[in-house]
Amino acid sequence: MTDDGWVGEYAFPPEDGAGYPKTVRDEVKAVAVQIVGLANLGIHPAGLGDPTPGTARRHMLASGGRFETRALPRTGPRLLAAVLVVPPLHLP
Repeated sequence: MTDDGWVGEYAFPPEDGAGYPKTVRDEVKAVAVQIVGLANLGIHPAGLGDPTPGTARRHMLASGGRFETRALPRTGPRLLAAVLVVPPLHLP
């Protein structure tokens, strides 16, 4: 992949992500892959999802949870970072 493409990454340590239910981890990964795919087609990720009070964008999960992403276009490669994951209350 060239520096012109987008990649997705968690902005927190892997052990934090391991604490989320597998369903939530899988959903976050699937939606993030879709967002990165759209970004690589030319749709800037800062325009996808719902706005938050800051610079992040909120994305809802099928399980009822949500996660937030931040686009970092000036890094090489350009980065879409998952900066917050909120699992649904009904999952263990």
